[in-house]
Amino acid sequence: MNIDKENIARHFRRSYLTYETHALAQKHINVRLGALLDAYCPTMPTPILEVGCGTGLMTAQLVARYTPLVLWINDLVNTSCTDVATRYLVPFNHCLPGDIETIELPQEFHLIVSASTFQWLARPAETFASLARHLHPEGWLVFSTFGEDNCKEVKKVTGKGLVYHTTEETKALLTPHFDIVHAEEEHYVLSFDTPMEVLRHLKLTGVNAVSVSESWTRSCLSDFTEKYALYFADNGTCPLTYHPQYFVCRLRKT
Repeated sequence: MNIDKENIARHFRRSYLTYETHALAQKHINVRLGALLDAYCPTMPTPILEVGCGTGLMTAQLVARYTPLVLWINDLVNTSCTDVATRYLVPFNHCLPGDIETIELPQEFHLIVSASTFQWLARPAETFASLARHLHPEGWLVFSTFGEDNCKEVKKVTGKGLVYHTTEETKALLTPHFDIVHAEEEHYVLSFDTPMEVLRHLKLTGVNAVSVSESWTRSCLSDFTEKYALYFADNGTCPLTYHPQYFVCRLRKT
């Protein structure tokens, strides 16, 4: 899958200061992922790697759960790594900025966690294989991603969007390297007053960089709002669907 990582990074840089206020679905997802860590990995030797730390929503969950904690953090955006490291007292030499699909991981980890990041993988099969090679023999991979209904309204209106995997497709990518202990999915729907509020939400969170243009003309905006209202408005509200998937995986014994 061809994914423009520079475009993704640019969107997240621009939305960094507004992300936490508006990322309601992602906050819900992080809480659920934290509950799965409590259920399956209540105690965990360190070190732990977080892939895609963003503004630190999942980092906070890890810091709250594991003591003592030796944490490494990664993000596509360099400043995200350093800001989160500063906030949660992660040593700067434990920051791994860059694309998780191309950077070199320095060591083996007991737990790799990622929230709302793996949908951006261009080569998920190869990346899962690489992460497996950097897990302790008793290691865990716990993550959330998004399914095929994610932001389906925006994709229908714009004709653009990521190609998301079904739960079964993601399981197939994982099973050469992992035993899947738990998998679930849900639909989490936000409601907005107008289509323009949907668009504003997407821009303030940076979560739909593939679909949302930074330089739409007036006619493009008008077309978006008219179609969104026509297709999806219901009782004066406009829905936006998130489709999170959750996976708890144990490294497969060789």
